[in-house]
Amino acid sequence: MSKTKNSRTRNTAGPKINNLLSSRSRAKSSGMAGSNAEILNEIRSMNQALQQKMQKVGDDVTMIKNNLDSLTSDVAKLGSRTSKAEARICQLVDENSRLANLTQNMDSKITLLEARLEYQENYSRRKNIRIKGVPEATENGQNVTECVKELLRSLFSGTPENMDNIAIERAHRIPTALRRDLPDRGNTGPRHILVRFLKFTDREKVRLRARELRSFQWNGAKVDFFPDFTKEVENKRNKFTEVRCICMKRGLQYSMQYLAVFWVTVGEKRHRFEDAAEAKRCVDNHHPAEEAE
Repeated sequence: MSKTKNSRTRNTAGPKINNLLSSRSRAKSSGMAGSNAEILNEIRSMNQALQQKMQKVGDDVTMIKNNLDSLTSDVAKLGSRTSKAEARICQLVDENSRLANLTQNMDSKITLLEARLEYQENYSRRKNIRIKGVPEATENGQNVTECVKELLRSLFSGTPENMDNIAIERAHRIPTALRRDLPDRGNTGPRHILVRFLKFTDREKVRLRARELRSFQWNGAKVDFFPDFTKEVENKRNKFTEVRCICMKRGLQYSMQYLAVFWVTVGEKRHRFEDAAEAKRCVDNHHPAEEAE
């Protein structure tokens, strides 16, 4: 009897539990279904946002690519222009080098031509001599040539030299016209007389005679004789004026060689100088008193 009762009891409780479990299962299933829907919605939303960002990144990448393509094109153009500029620069460098060499050659030729021209001009004056110190109006109405002949007769007086053998081609004062509107010429002295001889040997006779006398007076005036050189050569030779005066005071033998080469005998040795300062130092270091001792 008890077994039968227990059996009934179990049979009676079974359906209730099953119903409860079934209801719980349905509730749980419905809750999971709602949760899955939310997750799916969230995933869809995230996917949509991600696609939008990826689309934006894609657009940015496309823009960057276009910019890179443009930069690549610009760089290519710049490279082409740079290559052309380099080629042009190389061409200009070569041209400049050629012009520099040409200019250097022209400078050398100009220097050579100037030297030749200066030599030719001085060579054309080899028969000339300048006479300094003859007072103005000494001619007394006669031409300058006759005045110079009288002066030379006085210069060669007491020598066997015959003035008739010395031919003067022409003579005149320089400048040829006396400017009356200029101030008193007392400080500058009378104008020089430029004499051109027919022969170079005649000019040398006059120059050497004047050098032999060292000082020559004519009609109460001191007269000096100088070779006729160009202004450039004259300036070079004038640089040795001081050392020449020192040599004259000390009795040293010296000479000037064309163009402007100074020779001086110091002691028993003859020295050659092209620089006036070096010549002066050499002469200043010479002490005749020590040699005498």
